[in-house]
Amino acid sequence: MLPDRLDQRIAEAISRTIDEERAYADTTSPAWRQRCEVAQVAKYSDPERRVFLSHVAERRGEAAAHELEQSAGELRTTAIFFLARKLS
Repeated sequence: MLPDRLDQRIAEAISRTIDEERAYADTTSPAWRQRCEVAQVAKYSDPERRVFLSHVAERRGEAAAHELEQSAGELRTTAIFFLARKLS
């Protein structure tokens, strides 16, 4: 599968996950806003994530950028495993 197609499928899986979580989440909470930011970053391609995280590091500090990068990476990994199970 082409990398851009894989990124698209990962983004779709993440969007579905967020849509499902929205049904039972407190969408006014800071935790939900953080979850949505993580999901948005996780949907970006590698180059887009690097640029975005660079801006986060400049504005909010390296620690915030690192935490966001870690959380987005975990969400992407979960989406990849979901897609792998779905294909088999």
